[in-house]
Amino acid sequence: MKEYKIAKGWAIFIYLFAPLLIGLFGWVLILPFQNGDFLPNFTWILIPISVAMIAVMVFGVMEAYKGKFIISSESIKSIGSFSNKVLKFDEIKGFTVNEQYIFIEPKNRLKKRIKVSTYTGGFNEILKWLYENYPDLDQQNAIKEEQEILSDDSVGWTKEIREEKLKRARKTTKIINWAAGLVAAWIFFYPTPYQYSIFIAAVIPIIALIVTKTSNGLIRIDEKKGSAYPSVIHAFIYPSLGIMLRALLDYEIFDYENLWFTVLAITILFLVTLIIKQREITFKKKMDFFTVGSLSLFLFAYSYGIVIHYNCFYDYSEPTFYTAKVLDKRISSGKSTTRYLELTTWGPQTEIDEVSVGKEFYNQTEIGDQVNIYFRKGNLEIPWFIVTDN
Repeated sequence: MKEYKIAKGWAIFIYLFAPLLIGLFGWVLILPFQNGDFLPNFTWILIPISVAMIAVMVFGVMEAYKGKFIISSESIKSIGSFSNKVLKFDEIKGFTVNEQYIFIEPKNRLKKRIKVSTYTGGFNEILKWLYENYPDLDQQNAIKEEQEILSDDSVGWTKEIREEKLKRARKTTKIINWAAGLVAAWIFFYPTPYQYSIFIAAVIPIIALIVTKTSNGLIRIDEKKGSAYPSVIHAFIYPSLGIMLRALLDYEIFDYENLWFTVLAITILFLVTLIIKQREITFKKKMDFFTVGSLSLFLFAYSYGIVIHYNCFYDYSEPTFYTAKVLDKRISSGKSTTRYLELTTWGPQTEIDEVSVGKEFYNQTEIGDQVNIYFRKGNLEIPWFIVTDN
């Protein structure tokens, strides 16, 4: 019998830092009750988050102390804080692996699978034992799917044609996905020339849509580990996020009222075109709903970005000029740094409000300075404005 527990380094880390985090979130939890004026608008979210984080930390400590994986002479066993799972050797169907866990699958669906964290000491030794005794189900599935493709007459008349089409599909998706990642980096870090970078980023998801619809089911939307089918999912994710971030960073929208209908219409049209008449998403599995939900979010980001870009970048209407005074300035730091100026009322802006500005403009502007505002109506009647010093 051999027993495996969480790796010592991770155990020490958890034992040291979990109590500190429990103390921190405990303090956050009781703070609103000690001082009713402290962030009153955020009390409703601070309390559940604090309770959840304390529970996670306590569970982590319990798992580090009690959790173990055991390989005996006849079975494997997982012991946790609240459950114990056992599978005899002849009850094991095989295993799959991802970045966080090994999943050991039972032959009988009524039995629960056992998972082993990558933070377990001797993880590679467990993985080696599994490879020596049981099949990798992802690898099995990939082989099975490839055989299905190569025997599918709808893909091609002969096996040679089908092999060539599969090879070409994999090469095509690789090029599209790589292009998507590079273009996303381009428009985020150095969008020059601006209009071409945005245009190419907007075109890539459309190309991915076209190759998916014309591949006769050979090119898939979602990427699944252990699948023989190539996927273009990255071509939808990276450019969509890049375009949305560019829109958020580059344009100050005054009124969003006329934005949402157009964004939702484009999102729905794109999504319906993508999933109609395809064999991948059948809505018979929970994962299909998750895939469509995730895809909807990325397509919403894509639609938001292209609508804002078209509305603002190609807006050649005559701007209305206003001036405002800088009341305050601040910097918000997190995963990214955003700089804000607080301005007096101006034109249709009847309340004091903050606007985000670039680093150079922020540094050269002082409290009390006057700034100029150019207000435009927008191509799609979505009003927006620019704040400058001249």
